[in-house]
Amino acid sequence: MMNFTVLIADDEAMPRTVLQKYIPWEELSVTSVYLATDGEEALEQARRVRPQIIISDIKMPHLSGLEMAAAVREFLPECQFVFLSGYSDKEYLKGAIRLKAANYVEKPLNLEEITTALREITTQLLCQAKPTAEELFFQGGHFPDKPLNTSVFGDEETVLDQLDQQIRHNKKEEALFALKSLYERTSRCQGTAPEQLRRLYCRILFLLLHAAESRNVRSIAAQADRLLYAVSSQETLAGLQNILMQTATEYFASQDPSCPDIASQVESYIESHYHDCTLTVQNIASDLGFTNTYLCSAYKKSCGKTVNQRLTEIRLLHAKKLLATTSCKLYEVANAVGYGDGKYFVKLFTREMGLSPREYQKRHAYEE
Repeated sequence: MMNFTVLIADDEAMPRTVLQKYIPWEELSVTSVYLATDGEEALEQARRVRPQIIISDIKMPHLSGLEMAAAVREFLPECQFVFLSGYSDKEYLKGAIRLKAANYVEKPLNLEEITTALREITTQLLCQAKPTAEELFFQGGHFPDKPLNTSVFGDEETVLDQLDQQIRHNKKEEALFALKSLYERTSRCQGTAPEQLRRLYCRILFLLLHAAESRNVRSIAAQADRLLYAVSSQETLAGLQNILMQTATEYFASQDPSCPDIASQVESYIESHYHDCTLTVQNIASDLGFTNTYLCSAYKKSCGKTVNQRLTEIRLLHAKKLLATTSCKLYEVANAVGYGDGKYFVKLFTREMGLSPREYQKRHAYEE
């Protein structure tokens, strides 16, 4: 989006202050407003800041507004001038016409009149503006004469909130549709600076990377640095979209509901590894491809108990079976179900079952 710089030149403080404070500059795409107290200072400022628009009093000391404008036109031929004058003098008006001034406004100042004049100028400049080589290439090389429009995409926070919720709740179809819609909308807003869109796509990528890290999607988390660099340096909007769609598709494939749910995966893993004395919840999470925090939270939400509680239940179930069907010694039973400390096993079994392993073995000896 093209932004403008304005220079206000007037030897009276009041007009300078009023114009600087009360013109709706942001609405006019004006990002910088500079002040000069006479024609000579205005000429120096113009050389330094190179404004697109100069609002100037016609009659000023040292160098009149018309003389200053004529000098500025030598190095800024496209600069637009709005002249202010408290003198209804035809000679001044004729001078302004010769300089092809955009407008001529008589004092006392009418802010509405000046705002209207400025809006006409900025609208005309925007319509005449052509995209830079970078902007044209970024948008895919279309519309070589001028952008399709000067619209700027300004719905970033809504898009980010929406995608954050969709990724958090694993809504694949909704998220992919939102990404496609984002591309269509941003491609129509050709006034949006490429850097602004790169930042937006980086923020969306962060959402996917954070989710991938939380759920230990290693294929994506391991590529974090490469993906962030690719997005931040991407030269086309289509390239940004391609990176994001590929990453999102891979992420949601890893969360495919057709795969066994977390509870089933945990149950199956514990059944295969309960006899390992070094087994921890962290081991389970790592081997199943999740972070410890995510696995514990998801499992408890699904089953109403912790992974450690379920691990204890399964170990004691197998311990009961061994006590009832074999003549194994207690330390052998303990080791067989993943407890290297026999005393701890006896204490745990007694607490959970209401009787000691020896008592349980006597009551249920050799049950089939």
